[in-house]
Amino acid sequence: MTHKYTVLAVDDEPINIEVILELLGDHYNVLTAQDGLSCIEVVHESSPDLILLDVNMPKLDGIETCKQLKDDPTTSSIPIIFVSALSGHKEKMAGYKVGAEDYVSKPFDGDELFAKVALTLSATAAIAEYEKSSSETMNMAMTALSTAGNVGTALQFSNASLTCISPDELATLLLEYYSIYGLIVTLRYTQESSIKFYSHSPTITNLEKDLMNKANEQGRFIDFGKRTLMNYERVSVLIKNMPVENEQQFGEMKDNLGFIGDAAEARAKSIDIEKALNTVVLSSKKILLEIGQEYKKNADKNDSILALLHREMGEAFQFLEMRVEDEDNLISILIDAEDKSKTLYKDGLNIEEKIARLMADIDSVL
Repeated sequence: MTHKYTVLAVDDEPINIEVILELLGDHYNVLTAQDGLSCIEVVHESSPDLILLDVNMPKLDGIETCKQLKDDPTTSSIPIIFVSALSGHKEKMAGYKVGAEDYVSKPFDGDELFAKVALTLSATAAIAEYEKSSSETMNMAMTALSTAGNVGTALQFSNASLTCISPDELATLLLEYYSIYGLIVTLRYTQESSIKFYSHSPTITNLEKDLMNKANEQGRFIDFGKRTLMNYERVSVLIKNMPVENEQQFGEMKDNLGFIGDAAEARAKSIDIEKALNTVVLSSKKILLEIGQEYKKNADKNDSILALLHREMGEAFQFLEMRVEDEDNLISILIDAEDKSKTLYKDGLNIEEKIARLMADIDSVL
């Protein structure tokens, strides 16, 4: 039999509860509560798999309710999605700070809410599986840090990052590195005008994206309980399971992440520069090809002009009363001028050879 998840809907407006029951009732076991205090009671009694939580409620508002649930080790792993009319950046930041996984604005779209519930439950299950080994992995990582030192670890990452030639490769390396240390992260990578997200989680919520986009210039490190956002110009990292319960580990981890972040940002900048240089080089190669073609075209035109002049002068001699010696002398002068003109193109300027040499140098760079 397929496992049926339990969802707790918390809202002081009965109509909202009715809508949620209608929307989710056929797919989930839906429990209800009218305020924060009753929510906490139901959570301890029934251990739901997910909570849909309103913000504006009597007795205990949603933010404080979420904070109390996340501060309690027995309920901290339950994912919470805020469903509220208060959906500005400030409210979303407040919700994320106390540990919410996502945010749905009222009046909500039924399909959107249903999709977010399904995705959050799926992601939570995947992360729970990942976290089974992350605690031991993190302890091993901290021992390794104490032995090898932060600088050595950063140098290892920096050396490995030199092989990355694209944002995708660098982001993959970062995710692999954080996995070694038992960290679950989401990356925000900015290149030119485009922004791309990467994550250990199977889904990246709009709340995470909104947070990372709008908090990008609010300082290098921003702490949200167990979450830490590390900001750089091109690469931002949201760590979701910092070891806040151990102050020493937390401090050492942040120091190390700072070194790694510096190395990742430096490599991201280099990738941008290399891409720009490659564009310039390819453009230069195209221009040189055009110059070479234009030069050859002009050289052919020059030969044609001289040949035409030679022919027309020969025809003109028939109408001029000149001695044979004078005609031969004039023809000799024309031939000499023609030879010098050709030499100017082929030997004097040496443009074709220079262009070929420069093209070979460009090809060696590419």
